[in-house]
Amino acid sequence: MQLQIKLKKDGSVAWREVHELAALLRSGQYTWEELDLATDTDDMDQRLKYAGIFHRRKRTPGRFMMRMRIPNGLLTSKQLFFISEAMAKYGDDYEAVVDITTRQNLQLRGLKLEDTSDLITGLVELGLGSYSSGLDNVRNVVGSPLAGIDSLEDFDTRQICKEINDMVTGNNKGNPEWANLPRKFNIAVSGSRDDYAHTHINDIGLQAVRHEKTGEAGFNVVLGGYFSTKRAAGSVDLNLWVPPGQVLNLCYSILRIFRDHGHRKDRQKARLLWLIEEWGLETFRNAVLEEMQTNAKYGVGEENSLPVDGEQRHAEPSFERRDYLGVHRQKQTGYSWVGLHVPVGRFRAFEIHELGRLAEKYSGGEMRLTVEQNVIFPNVRDEEVASLLADPFIAGGRFKINPGPIARGLVACTGAQFCGVGLVETKTRAIELAEKLEAAYDIPQTVRMHFSGCPNSCGQSQVADIGLMGAPAKKDGKAVEGVDVFLGGAVGEEAALGEKFLKNVAMGEEDSDVLSALGELLVERFGAVKK
Repeated sequence: MQLQIKLKKDGSVAWREVHELAALLRSGQYTWEELDLATDTDDMDQRLKYAGIFHRRKRTPGRFMMRMRIPNGLLTSKQLFFISEAMAKYGDDYEAVVDITTRQNLQLRGLKLEDTSDLITGLVELGLGSYSSGLDNVRNVVGSPLAGIDSLEDFDTRQICKEINDMVTGNNKGNPEWANLPRKFNIAVSGSRDDYAHTHINDIGLQAVRHEKTGEAGFNVVLGGYFSTKRAAGSVDLNLWVPPGQVLNLCYSILRIFRDHGHRKDRQKARLLWLIEEWGLETFRNAVLEEMQTNAKYGVGEENSLPVDGEQRHAEPSFERRDYLGVHRQKQTGYSWVGLHVPVGRFRAFEIHELGRLAEKYSGGEMRLTVEQNVIFPNVRDEEVASLLADPFIAGGRFKINPGPIARGLVACTGAQFCGVGLVETKTRAIELAEKLEAAYDIPQTVRMHFSGCPNSCGQSQVADIGLMGAPAKKDGKAVEGVDVFLGGAVGEEAALGEKFLKNVAMGEEDSDVLSALGELLVERFGAVKK
């Protein structure tokens, strides 16, 4: 269906039409119901996604979600205040919430279409955007949330993530060159061996590593990781190392190859990995190098040597991924970062404002998002850490620096509350499951639990220690909500995807079946003891 929609009218028209539709509503020329009837449904429900505006007709008709672009997850207090003010006009409306996504950005829910134009304009003026954040586009560029402050980092990812974002979005104003990819495309850049960006589940993963001989910082390239309803695949190693100066060239070259040669007839086979498998890894690698040599925009030219090499290895043995929640000393003397847990990544407008206030007061006006749906305050003076933690918003609130062993690693997608393809509600349920499990068991270690509402796995169930995924089930012969349970996912340097362990576990009746199954796994696999 998407191919027919794109052939009928290019999705990039949404960059203009979203402002035109908003103006019609603001002028009073149309009510929402009248405009909806007068507008092509594909424009309203599909093409607006190219502007980052999503109509959730099935769940919240007449209300929209905006998916922002926040490269590397970096936000300023000024940006947070703007977002808070934009959402505050909706008051305590059930639909008006803000969610951190597993791509290190924000989704603003419950918006009215007439408000989106000013919101888009204001975000661009503040250095953010929403264009090309949906459908067949390059999604938010993920980086290290500890960029520039971590003593163990190999590369500060902030500037390179911004440059990739600016390349693919035309500085957040729209770039037609990438507005018609075969399918969505994800890019992640790690800054350390922890791989906080989860490069192994991205179409392009850039893993920071220093060159073995020269010591120069650069990146090993992995390609093709993705999740879908039909397939979950980790990335493949391209056996290629690139210096920072060639990252834009690499991304541009791979995008050109994918745009021009990727599958378009079968959307289940339209991701980058399918093209790599069809061509073969060596053929694809050679095509990338040739494109990097010759492309007109970033290529080095046929007369020059391309400064790349084969995969580079770390000099020291692998190490365990570090936990960033809590208080940690930075590489800058006298400063610490404070990692704050946000239950399933959900905010209200006043909470966004309070986070902006804390950032302005304690962390130089900066706050960072993580792919696990948490936040980090960088550059807090050591002598002010205690004052930050004593602030009533943190000391007496639901955001904690040391949550329980399940809550600490809890991630949940939007779920059936707002998503039309969600099979089960996820966010509230995930919190309730974590609370009940922590109350019933002594759990000696962090157990990362991810909850996706459907097989699209936006909650990235396969990377978790325990992954839950919405699925049909039966209880006493009746159809009920249920989940499949995954085990064995891992993140960091030794990343791996988990495998389905249990199928069609019934939910409902206080989720007793799921709690029983999870309790057994905690005891058998993670050393938990029933209280």
